[in-house]
Amino acid sequence: MKKHGIKKTLGVLLAISLLMISFLGVVLAENDAVDLGYRLQITVTDENGTAKNNFEIGELIHVKISLTYTGAGRAPVYGLQGELHYDPYVIQNIAVEEQSDVKARGTDGQINFVFLDMTGQGKSDAMLENIGVAVFMAKSSGTVNLYGENFMVTNKDASLRYIDDSEEVTVIVGTGVKEITKELLEANIVKAENMLAECMVTDESNPGIYYPDFWVTTQTAQALQTAIDQAKLVFNHPEATKEEIQFAVAQLDLAVKQFEESKIYGPRRFSSGSSSSSTVTVSATVQGGNGKIASGFETQKCRMNTSCTIRMQPDEGYETEYVYINGQQFPGSDIFTIPNVSRDTTVVVTFCKKPPFTDMSYGDWFYVSARYVYNNGIFQGTSEKTFSPDLPMSRAMLATVLYRMEGRPSVRYAGTFTDVEKDSWYTNAIEWASEKNIVKGHGGGIFAPDDFITREQIAVMLRRYAQWKTMASEVNKTELHYTDAANISDYALEAITWAVETGLMKGNTETTINPQGIATRAELAAMLQRFMEWIVRK
Repeated sequence: MKKHGIKKTLGVLLAISLLMISFLGVVLAENDAVDLGYRLQITVTDENGTAKNNFEIGELIHVKISLTYTGAGRAPVYGLQGELHYDPYVIQNIAVEEQSDVKARGTDGQINFVFLDMTGQGKSDAMLENIGVAVFMAKSSGTVNLYGENFMVTNKDASLRYIDDSEEVTVIVGTGVKEITKELLEANIVKAENMLAECMVTDESNPGIYYPDFWVTTQTAQALQTAIDQAKLVFNHPEATKEEIQFAVAQLDLAVKQFEESKIYGPRRFSSGSSSSSTVTVSATVQGGNGKIASGFETQKCRMNTSCTIRMQPDEGYETEYVYINGQQFPGSDIFTIPNVSRDTTVVVTFCKKPPFTDMSYGDWFYVSARYVYNNGIFQGTSEKTFSPDLPMSRAMLATVLYRMEGRPSVRYAGTFTDVEKDSWYTNAIEWASEKNIVKGHGGGIFAPDDFITREQIAVMLRRYAQWKTMASEVNKTELHYTDAANISDYALEAITWAVETGLMKGNTETTINPQGIATRAELAAMLQRFMEWIVRK
């Protein structure tokens, strides 16, 4: 097992603390606060205490860390630790106002808060209302996401109380846009190196650590190291162009994002002092094979109304497809967190083939849909390694997709359209679609196969296809409340209304449907997945 250092979380500190307490002759009691819970809060103000999130370069930013009560009862605090994360390129930490015996220490990008009771008596939990205030100076233009991590509060027996994570708090400095420079690239390299150095690297299924500690696989660590090495090559090149620097920053950012998504957290562990009424059981199994639930994650005892994380181990070339929580389907990931477990919960996991495309990653809004259409043979990538999500789709491409969905039936060439030659890659598809009244062309014997397809044209073709399959529901004539609804062509109004009613088409924004807009491959993939799943439900 290779280690790049082990992250020092509260578990280590508590072990030291408890050892010292034992030397003092203090006898630990049972858990005296089983049902306590908290929510982490991050509050941002200016130096005058006024809440704000937009700052000019040179202004002071005050960030208060506190815990609010979400559980029942009150109890002394015996130990506390947590981390506040920030972007040191945009804001610079200049001080921490320590509170209530909580000690703070920081490195670039992170401030650690620690409190350890050495008396055995604990400290009033009122201390949690103000753990500390970090003071920053707005350093350079950019956007910072402040977030807490690994915040823990302990009972007298060293068991943990539950803490809900805070939402990320966004701070905007200047224009909110970073200037891409070598200095930014250097800062990102240092950040990535620190992430790698602080992480346990192992290929064991469960190296015996518990939440919130985590590890990554050797493959994950090597991928980040490769990205770091490539970024260093650009940084060390004295004549690196602006475009090369921008590309290096973007690639390293992507690698860091993928590294974060690949963290494997240990299962939660609670003390034997927890009452049966305050815990629930989460049981996870696999349906269909091609992977398994990692050891230690098959059955977990979790505190009621807290989160629970499950780690999956797909076979080579596969990844988690869906996670079913008590029968409800969710897009899956190899590390999946149920945000709130309020009862005994059954989890069923399915796996699917991982798409080969390098220009998309899990977390992209279209990723699941692109994977779906690829694995179901609906449409391919633009090459073996690229999906090209932002490229437009042509009218011929959609006709071909529907043709494939029908299993490529035999077709007699009738020369329906003068611009569709007999031996083109799309000929059979267009002839079939015309025969089934799914497409009608532009009139005058013209189909325009290479024209980019619009969103309203997609809706029309999908509705006609559903009608041919005798599956199209009647339109309820729902009034479309999009501000650009008047831009919908008369021939497409019913089809778009139907697509919106059935959930097959969603607006580009909350207020616009963009009917005349050119559809991208990503947009079509999303609509086709919804369409095929709708067919299955019918």
